[in-house]
Amino acid sequence: MWRDLRYKPLRILGILVIVSGVVAFWVFRPLTQTAMDTGGFTPLRDDALAAKFVPRILPHPLYGAPERILYRMARSPQGKIHIAYHPFYSDEENPHPGFGAMLSRVIYTGGLRLKNIIFGPADIELIEVVITAKGEVEEVGYEEAGHYYPHAFSVRHVPKTIKNPKLPLCFATVSWNHMFTLEDPEKCHKTKPLVPEYFSAAEWQKYRMVKNTEAILRRNRMHRVYERIAAD
Repeated sequence: MWRDLRYKPLRILGILVIVSGVVAFWVFRPLTQTAMDTGGFTPLRDDALAAKFVPRILPHPLYGAPERILYRMARSPQGKIHIAYHPFYSDEENPHPGFGAMLSRVIYTGGLRLKNIIFGPADIELIEVVITAKGEVEEVGYEEAGHYYPHAFSVRHVPKTIKNPKLPLCFATVSWNHMFTLEDPEKCHKTKPLVPEYFSAAEWQKYRMVKNTEAILRRNRMHRVYERIAAD
């Protein structure tokens, strides 16, 4: 009996190591390979053009306002210019009361900071503007919050595309994780636009925008395929 008790901690340790290994393999095993082919798009950099169509984002008393706007740009095989604007926030957190919101702060955005493990540091969103060969905005794409309930743990992302939007592009922030809705341009007449900065290769790597392989706890951040090759 004493011999069995002596080796019992080792058996428990061995079981824990095996279980941890199985869990780690399941969590970090590669799910999909990220293709770096941009589909015929030609990377561009044009700070003046990016500034001309840069979206304005109304500040929110609880959810804040972007500190920067980064961008990447490309020309499609059809000759259209695609600009991917990335409103940049140093962080995100659900400020609302409720059990789900508290769990989000403890597990996802704070405490364990699961978001940083899965995606990377900071909060980087996406607003895409498509410009025709005539220099007109054909459409704008972004994400809304679906059936938003601020006390919940998470927010459902709903892709949205608006054809022939009015300029200047004016957005309001509708959720703590910085989802948007398109507003009438008049609402932004007092909101000074941020100067767009080119999303350099160094910062692209720093914020882990694209992973070579995705896993359960390793996901690409929101971006367009043409952004995967920098112009500089």
